[in-house]
Amino acid sequence: MGSTFLGLEIAKSGLVASQICIDVTGQNIANVNTKDYTRQSADLVSVNYNSGNYMISQPITNNVGQGVNVADISQSRDAFLDTRVRNANSQYNTNNTQLSGLSDIEGVLDETSTDGLHAMMNEFYTALEELSNNVGDEEYASIVRSAAEKITQVFSEYASQLSQIREEQTSSLEISVDKINSTIDKINDLNDMIKDQTLRNNVSNELLDSRNSYLDNLSAYMDITVTANDDGTVSVTSTGDIDVLSSAFSLSFSGDQVTIQRTDGDGNVTDYSLTDGSVRGYLDVLNGAGTYADDEENTFRGLLYYERALDSFAASFAGTFNDLNTLDAASPADLFTGTTAADISISAAWYDDADYLVVADTGTNDNVIRMINAMDEDVDDTLYPGVNGTFEGYARTIMSDIAVDVSFYTDITDMNQSILNSAVNQRESIMGVSVDEETINLTMYQRAYQAAARLMTVLDENLDVLINSTGRVGL
Repeated sequence: MGSTFLGLEIAKSGLVASQICIDVTGQNIANVNTKDYTRQSADLVSVNYNSGNYMISQPITNNVGQGVNVADISQSRDAFLDTRVRNANSQYNTNNTQLSGLSDIEGVLDETSTDGLHAMMNEFYTALEELSNNVGDEEYASIVRSAAEKITQVFSEYASQLSQIREEQTSSLEISVDKINSTIDKINDLNDMIKDQTLRNNVSNELLDSRNSYLDNLSAYMDITVTANDDGTVSVTSTGDIDVLSSAFSLSFSGDQVTIQRTDGDGNVTDYSLTDGSVRGYLDVLNGAGTYADDEENTFRGLLYYERALDSFAASFAGTFNDLNTLDAASPADLFTGTTAADISISAAWYDDADYLVVADTGTNDNVIRMINAMDEDVDDTLYPGVNGTFEGYARTIMSDIAVDVSFYTDITDMNQSILNSAVNQRESIMGVSVDEETINLTMYQRAYQAAARLMTVLDENLDVLINSTGRVGL
């Protein structure tokens, strides 16, 4: 049979286990509103009876267990849901960043509430028609020049604002890359602390919560895969199975291209391409050249696409009218200078003389008619790869492209946000603290504590009888 005092040890283990359960419940209640806190629970196990060879020689019915023990303080967390949340977070932030950049571009090019390039083209066309009926009238020639100048100003304003958006997007990208590096440092520090606690057999749930929080944050910037190791640490990989935690990331600029570079643990520097995350979104917005992309360039319709479209438009528009104005001239008579949206302007000669446009004999309108026809004719599809249309139609196409893109990525972003919210809610239903549930647990553990205390009282009374009354027959 067991020791005379075994019952007291069993009762004591019940008291200790119940107290730990109450403490864990109190920790949960105290952190009910703590961001990223994971609900904890005490894992109770029955302690087996074990007394060496004596255990073998005794009937099994005499071998009572030795009470209860708290095997671990575990977290209510699902690794599958963690993976799902992080994947959804990466995808959502990719599309949300793309949408944010495209919305900024739309704010520049949108003509819903303000007159822009399309409206200025219409005004220029109307001014040419009026001049064709009033050749030789300087007032109408001045109106044409003024309309042309407005077009160059719109080109310049678009180029300036797109350049400003590029600076803002680049700055945001730099901040994101810095946050990736700082987050990696913090995860590495937490890995070291958790490993140390694991070797000491200490509970490190609060450290795990901090690390999981940083992993969630990291997934917003880049796609990651997290693998748990036996020593309590985690390994983090990204596109191409690169080791994220041994990497440092930086930006590289070459012409109008921005790339991410990775420095590995050995100091080797290579270009790196991310699949998802806000960094991928910024790179798409900055480097996306759409139909203007070369073989190895990004085909997303981002800033580079609209910058090149406007430059191509400005060069074609200026070149077309410069050529037309020179047909009847003894020497070149350019109406415009500059070959990009940023530097196009009316020429000094035209600025000084409104009649500079009409280079034929006074009183004829052949040149003006040719210019009106040029506004009605389809432009070579090299202006807009794969698309034929007039200058006015081309301006309308640019505006419609950005509207379509914003509408598309708004829908995609909303969809991915719903997926992310669903995953987060599923995970929260497991890891989140429920006050009602913890209150029930608190009552349950309190009663278990009271029962263990009562057991100890009963055993104490039995021992009192055994010690003080044994051998006192008849007294």
